[in-house]
Amino acid sequence: MKKRGILYIILALSAGLCLTLYLLLGFYYTDSFSYGTWINEVYCTGKTPAQANEELKSHSFYNGMVVTGMDGNDFFVDSGAIDYNVDYLEELTQMLDRQNPIAWGLNMFKSKDREIIGNPTFDEEKLKALLSTWVIFDVHDKDIYELKKDDEGYYLVENEIKSANFDKYFENIKAGLYNRQYALDLSTDEELYDIATASEEDEKLYDLYQKIEKVQNLKASIKIGEAEISAKPSSVSEWMVTIDELTKAQNEELSDENPGDGMFLAGDKVIEFPDKYKIEENFVTDEAGNILLSCSKIYDFLENSLSYVDTNKCIDRFQKDGKGLIYVSGNKNGKLYDIAKEYTSFVEAVTGTGPEQTEVTFPGKSFVIDGTELGKEYILVDMGNQHLGYYKNGKVKIEYDIVTGNTGLGRGTPVGLFHIYNKRYHTILRGVDYASYVNYWLGVNKGIGIHDATWRKDFGGEIYKHSGSHGCINSPLELMEKLYETVEVGVPVLLYY
Repeated sequence: MKKRGILYIILALSAGLCLTLYLLLGFYYTDSFSYGTWINEVYCTGKTPAQANEELKSHSFYNGMVVTGMDGNDFFVDSGAIDYNVDYLEELTQMLDRQNPIAWGLNMFKSKDREIIGNPTFDEEKLKALLSTWVIFDVHDKDIYELKKDDEGYYLVENEIKSANFDKYFENIKAGLYNRQYALDLSTDEELYDIATASEEDEKLYDLYQKIEKVQNLKASIKIGEAEISAKPSSVSEWMVTIDELTKAQNEELSDENPGDGMFLAGDKVIEFPDKYKIEENFVTDEAGNILLSCSKIYDFLENSLSYVDTNKCIDRFQKDGKGLIYVSGNKNGKLYDIAKEYTSFVEAVTGTGPEQTEVTFPGKSFVIDGTELGKEYILVDMGNQHLGYYKNGKVKIEYDIVTGNTGLGRGTPVGLFHIYNKRYHTILRGVDYASYVNYWLGVNKGIGIHDATWRKDFGGEIYKHSGSHGCINSPLELMEKLYETVEVGVPVLLYY
């Protein structure tokens, strides 16, 4: 019995000692974290909240946040640049207050791994300074309206100018940093952007465009034959005097050759370059703000446009495309219109002092044919240039200089579309005051034909104006022989100046 009693005493003392040690450890854990405590994967057993806080801070890693802004611009907020820090003391203290030190032994059987967020802090003023370097906040003067030009003339582009609102961006980024986000996309949040309103300069440009548009859409046209020449915006925009042309416009002199030289349109007036003028954006205006239009450019436009009906240009188009009308003037100078007269009428239409549309009246004996009337084989006699050409399938086969009727004596060769009606070899041409032997003759119109003229040494130029024929088309012998042998009766012959 004595041995058993001693064993009980030893067991009792051992149990008491263990309990005492357990209670002592529990008392030890009163101010520190108990056995088996892991926080954010850091072993914190035996550490006070302050000690655990320093340990967690040393193991905490947050280098910053990438922010995506307008137009896909990325910006990195470096945590070091804003003194970013995370403090866990408050949560650690609360955790310790909830800890039962006597129950520390349970940790041997139950894990105490915990995750806490901590309390992030950083210097908000430094964050503002850092964000101010971001290019999306680099505010420049941006135009709501832009005046542009293309092949159709001037046009106005209205831009929707968005700008990133710094304060709203700052609040969103600040919240993201406090939540320790690594990425933040603000590119699509419309509430973070301000829409710019038109500035005073924008309003001025808008008002200028209203004047430009009014001028560009002016109504003025000339009808000539089947064609119509209109003052389209693409053309009018070229007549406007810009600052690049200022010096040239100021120095432009009057001339007899071009009645538009040295003159300008300002509203409904034709003026010389004004002593007092203004510059609006890129445009030159008179003192009243009327955009100046160059009369010399208007004249050049008309001259080029009206030439559309010039006989040779019509023929060129026909030979290229195989179709089209050919206009022929009944005038000995070959002109279908008076450019000076048409210019005056057109300017009156542009200024609103005359009818919007005028029609060209062709000179007497003028006519128009469809190019297909020439067929695939024909002769062209260009009396203005004193040149003859024989064409087949659109290609010139024979060509040479000629001498036609003497216009100085009123014997000019008549214009018209005729056909070779006969061929004669070795014949005498007779008139009231002449009898001339020719080797080759192609009859064209009554007593007028194409024949050799061995009595002439020179052809072409302006011989016809003072020493021309009685109306026939004089040709060099060798070339006339070739033409005679090639051409058959019935071939069309177009005579024109």
